Amino acid sequence: MKKTNSTQLRGKVEVEIGGVKYCGIIDLKPVNEKAKRGEYPVWGVRIDRVNAHPETAVEYIGDAEGYTPANGKDAGSWADNPIFAKIKPCIMKDGEVVAYLNPDNFNLLADGQPAALRGYFDTMIEFGKMFYRISKDEHYTYVEVTDSEKSLADGFTDYAFSYKGKVRDKFYIGAYLGHIDREGKLRSVVGQIPDGDKTLGAFRAAAQKNGDGYEILPFNKLTLLQVLYLIRYKSLDSQTALGKGLTDSAEYGRTGDTDGKGLYYGEQDAETRVKCHGIEDFFGNKLQWVDGFITNNKIAISDGNFNDKGEGYRTVADLPKSIYGIMTDIYGDNLLGFVPKEADDDADPGKEYFCNYASTWTDSTVFLPCFGGGRGYGSTAGAFFFYCFSASRAHASIGARLVFCGKEERR
Repeated sequence: MKKTNSTQLRGKVEVEIGGVKYCGIIDLKPVNEKAKRGEYPVWGVRIDRVNAHPETAVEYIGDAEGYTPANGKDAGSWADNPIFAKIKPCIMKDGEVVAYLNPDNFNLLADGQPAALRGYFDTMIEFGKMFYRISKDEHYTYVEVTDSEKSLADGFTDYAFSYKGKVRDKFYIGAYLGHIDREGKLRSVVGQIPDGDKTLGAFRAAAQKNGDGYEILPFNKLTLLQVLYLIRYKSLDSQTALGKGLTDSAEYGRTGDTDGKGLYYGEQDAETRVKCHGIEDFFGNKLQWVDGFITNNKIAISDGNFNDKGEGYRTVADLPKSIYGIMTDIYGDNLLGFVPKEADDDADPGKEYFCNYASTWTDSTVFLPCFGGGRGYGSTAGAFFFYCFSASRAHASIGARLVFCGKEERR
């Protein structure tokens, strides 16, 4: 085979089809890189499920090939990426954005003016429309994200933006763990110790007192948060990649401690809070109830009309056995994302596979999940901590996070 010019090769090719041999001279041209990857950019990772090392098991694919992963507050190659530009801090009231905040300092508005009345407004993080795809083959799990709607034809999903069956353009996650005010409303406000000692149902009711579209953290939105963490940091060990968070402390932390730390922050001591996608205590400080997901002898999910029994939920998987321990494998599809499929109670937390503790229980009782881990959870806490409790569970270590999913349309 010889080179005919800078972009073309010419050579003799022989093939055998149905026992008959064919040969000929053909010209070979290099595949356009953009065409090979598709008509739109896709950033992703693939996880080698055989490799137990939480960092080397993950490699960049697609348009993320060659990227430097983020580490703590260092953005690596992601500083100007259009996906992460869709994440914006703001203050809200009654489901409306009042003003956007400076992403480097939440005490300031986007224009640099002081942000007044922050105890009156909820501090939230806006997520603009994006699409993800989680899939598996025999060896790898693939996690990808794009901002192109064309991707829906290729197996990507906008399920994270769905609420009560309708896909919205944006949703808003509380920047802080929730505090219940004098009116009984769950709030995302600065300067408060997050509330605990309430069931998921009690926190749900407190969130819904804010009006249409307000909930606590839904499972479908948590999946996108985990997708974005994993692609940005390229590690299953979130405590090493982002920071340990408040995971070994005698006291709970007050909200707003990371206001001047940007959108991403963490240190390698277990008494410094982490911040991811603008969300303080992404893990650590207190566990967070997650709505729209139940287990008994099956797994069922919903994007709205949440309740403790899973009534009206969509059954998406059988659960033939209980799973508990350090998570070693996930369901790895668009609906169940990072739900534990396998776990090892003897694995070393913080050092193997997904590093964090996880459980789903097969039982006649309905179980509901918590995310993240709390102030005393050590290395079992992190971006993939997912532990299920009964609906009657209430403990000081379990809080909730306010979310605005979108108002219902009135006819």
